[in-house]
Amino acid sequence: MTWRTKIITATPIITLIVYLLLGFCADAWHPGWVVFFAIPIVPMLLGKKTVAAVYPVLCCIAYLVMGLVWKLWHPGWIVFLTIPVVEIFFDGNTKHKKVHIE
Repeated sequence: MTWRTKIITATPIITLIVYLLLGFCADAWHPGWVVFFAIPIVPMLLGKKTVAAVYPVLCCIAYLVMGLVWKLWHPGWIVFLTIPVVEIFFDGNTKHKKVHIE
């Protein structure tokens, strides 16, 4: 496991800790949620340039546009449910093995 992979893997936990510290220590719950953008951005900065890396950023942009322009905050969050599905289908690290049935 490379240092880049370790940082990418630790990013969700780090962002959660930072968010909780901002919320509890500075009562900055509302602007603090912005730290969660680090989860899709860090892999892009560290070299993972795949559809699965860019898609969460597109979902965030779509969610913000839907909420800010059309006030569709509530149904807009459903866009985030598609991220794991795209990750499964476009993950370039999966190795396909042939199964021989006798």
